[in-house]
Amino acid sequence: MTKNMQHFELVETITKDKLIHQGIFFRPQRQTKKAFLWVHGLGGKFYSHVKLWEALAQDAEKTGIGFAIFNNRGHDLIAGIRKVDKRKRTGYSHIVAGTGYEDFNKSMFDIDAGISFLVTQGFSEIILIGHSTGANKVCYYAGSRKDPRVSAIVLASPVSDRYDPTIKPAEMRERLAKMQQLIKNKKGDELQLGLHFFPITPKRFVSLFTPNSLEDQFDYGEAKPQLTHFKRIKKPLLVILGSADEYLDRPAEVIMHVYTTHTRSKNYQAMLLPNVLHSFTDSETKVASTIINWIAKLP
Repeated sequence: MTKNMQHFELVETITKDKLIHQGIFFRPQRQTKKAFLWVHGLGGKFYSHVKLWEALAQDAEKTGIGFAIFNNRGHDLIAGIRKVDKRKRTGYSHIVAGTGYEDFNKSMFDIDAGISFLVTQGFSEIILIGHSTGANKVCYYAGSRKDPRVSAIVLASPVSDRYDPTIKPAEMRERLAKMQQLIKNKKGDELQLGLHFFPITPKRFVSLFTPNSLEDQFDYGEAKPQLTHFKRIKKPLLVILGSADEYLDRPAEVIMHVYTTHTRSKNYQAMLLPNVLHSFTDSETKVASTIINWIAKLP
């Protein structure tokens, strides 16, 4: 057993549409009102970044901050998720889910369930932390819902999937046209291979990579970025971006400047971390202290 792991509890939550998600929960010995919900990114899961969770727990213990990290309906590339079903003798059925199948809009149920869990544990000031594509979800949730339980927002590595530097723009347009045609042919839920690093349905592909789609929260690459839901976040907001993020298609400073000039948060902070990768590998301690120190100083 590694350091700090004894502090974690294995927990479950149930969404409003009856999906059962597993996760881990950390409760500090001297609990404050503050806790954060970590929303993982594309293909992530609650057990994918153990070093980061341990680093967060170490600092959270000192400051009395709790946290939870749950699988969401987009966990892993393809996944089976239990769904409450009283018609079954077992009490549940299964759905096919995972990154390749995920419905972005329904991911809001996952965030709501995670917040509700932390509230039942006695926390009343919930900070949402979205990492990577999880940042898209958190941005949309915070910018479209006035949830009084949420007190602040952290967008960690908020890099648009649409500006993937490994795919040429012309090739992306071609793939999108093909996926849109498959949807028109009523094949939108059929998995496609070779389009991305995971099997993906046409509906999911179009959601991820179409300009101005609901999932396209971070359009910093446009001549006139809209950042529609980002601009609606008025609560305290922290944006963290690593200068060595391998998914950047332009300098991190350029992206951060767009965020900084478009925010309407009254308590905004941008943290550009030198030589830090997208998933914070080998920088877990630095990232954890950045996040926890910011949360601890919130009024």
